[in-house]
Amino acid sequence: MMPHYDTIIRNGMIVDGQRNSRFRGDIGITDGIIARIGKISRDASCDREIDASGLIVAPGFIDLHTHYDAQVFWDPYLTTSGWNGVTSVVIGNCGFGFAPVKKDQRERSMRSMTKVEAIPMKTLETAMPWDWETYPEMLDSIDRTPLAVNVLPYVGVNPLLVWVMGLDDAKAGRKPTDAEHAEIARLLHEAMDAGACGWSAQCLGFAGDPDKTAKSNAAQSDFDGTPMPSDVMHQETRRVLAQVLGDRGEGFIELSGGRFVTNEEWEELAEISG
Repeated sequence: MMPHYDTIIRNGMIVDGQRNSRFRGDIGITDGIIARIGKISRDASCDREIDASGLIVAPGFIDLHTHYDAQVFWDPYLTTSGWNGVTSVVIGNCGFGFAPVKKDQRERSMRSMTKVEAIPMKTLETAMPWDWETYPEMLDSIDRTPLAVNVLPYVGVNPLLVWVMGLDDAKAGRKPTDAEHAEIARLLHEAMDAGACGWSAQCLGFAGDPDKTAKSNAAQSDFDGTPMPSDVMHQETRRVLAQVLGDRGEGFIELSGGRFVTNEEWEELAEISG
């Protein structure tokens, strides 16, 4: 007796994602699971048949570096990626993000994104629901938003520093106190408990020296020309963030460091984070 499939995809060029040579074949799907890959008899029955002649059939691609932190709220397909075979995206890269953000910093956080991602302010004001302040609350808001792709979020260091230290001190590159470092670590734990995959930062400047950083033209500056908090953050703060991952035994670091993060520090962060 021939098997019955919910869906058969026929005659596609199959790229399996395991570095095997591509080959032409069929895929049978039952109960949402791939039940067979290869040549499926024409006598096999199915509820739906898709002719993939001339097309590539592959697992969904993962877009590791996106800035869909705002777009996720108005574009369920995240179309630049979703229409090109991407089924999972990572947001919160380069230290940018919208949580945790207090109410009085919402406008400024949106203005930052108009500079770094060229998103019109009117679009952000219209589309952002802002029904959150904390990171877990933002993830809850994303969960309530219809999406056609999977979303994996980093915790951006910039909003984290501003939340704990205040905008002026964070952008001035003041070194956090021990109590502030403890709060930064607590908030990262809280975010990862809620579903964040780690932390991200753009560190393209001189620790504690925003003027020198601005003159170096190495960093992607804020909308007002000043460096981002992460560009003037101290190495000790990166160690504190890495230690959270080490304590948890999980998580990733996405760090844009260029010449400002030495190979020795990369190795140290890798060792601390596990």
